[in-house]
Amino acid sequence: MRRVSCLAVCGVALLVAIAGARGLDVAPSGQAPAPAAPPQPDQPVGRGQGGGRGRGAAPAPGGGGFGRGRSFDAEAIARAKPVFEEQCGFCHGNDARGRAGGPDLARSLVVLADTGGKDLSPYIRGGRPDRGMPAFPGLTDQQLTDIAEFLHERLEAARSRTATDTMASLVGDAKAGAAYFNGPGRCTTCHSITGDLAGIGAKYDPATLQGRIVNPRPGPGAGRGQATLPSPRSMRRVTVTVENGQTFSGTLDFVSEFAVTLIESSGTRRTFKREGDVPKVAITDPLQVHFDMLRTFRDKDMQDLTAYLWTLK
Repeated sequence: MRRVSCLAVCGVALLVAIAGARGLDVAPSGQAPAPAAPPQPDQPVGRGQGGGRGRGAAPAPGGGGFGRGRSFDAEAIARAKPVFEEQCGFCHGNDARGRAGGPDLARSLVVLADTGGKDLSPYIRGGRPDRGMPAFPGLTDQQLTDIAEFLHERLEAARSRTATDTMASLVGDAKAGAAYFNGPGRCTTCHSITGDLAGIGAKYDPATLQGRIVNPRPGPGAGRGQATLPSPRSMRRVTVTVENGQTFSGTLDFVSEFAVTLIESSGTRRTFKREGDVPKVAITDPLQVHFDMLRTFRDKDMQDLTAYLWTLK
């Protein structure tokens, strides 16, 4: 009997040890077991706690997400807006959707590829002088990080728009737009509604039309998910005159204060090292008049012109 009792005690102790290792509650001998805790709902599967599909964390309560699990730092965005408007708004618009010669940053591949400002910060600080974007060396690391957060919020807002939102840009007066097109806008100097603009309202939605007005030389991907090849009419031409007087002309491929590259009509690519004014470089931009006009372009002019072009189907 003692041997049996000893074995029973050892068996109970072993069960208690196993239950403790598994985190189970075991009631003392003689007491009813505690009621089981109600089952918890399954946790959603995601890339961070709470099932968020953003960059590692679930959206904070009240965060500026758009239903995709990505939350945004509202305080960072509030700090970024006045800095962005002062430094970048003239070209890109206060909402980053494009304006006087600056592209719509909500469609920027640079913004799309960025993570936490790691790529955007050096890009903004160094600028792209060859593409008309100045450098901003005076911006602090915090300001650059805040601007990156603001641009990501703009990109997500654009991606989250429904199909009916494509009509949001159609708020102008088509008749006033026609008057501007044929009058003070001097658009007929280069364009014709029976020529290059024939049926343009059937080719683009209002948002894309407006984007092409403020950014007439779009880059890859500027056409809502598809590459947009630049028209030969919009290509910049360059003539390089070397020290012995010989000239080389072609389509401008790249230019900076250190080098210039052109592509001749034969397809030959030539690069010239630059030192000051040597060699002499003369660039002709067929869209320069367009960019000059955008500096005095009013929002109403843009809205009216968009509404008018939308009627050309």
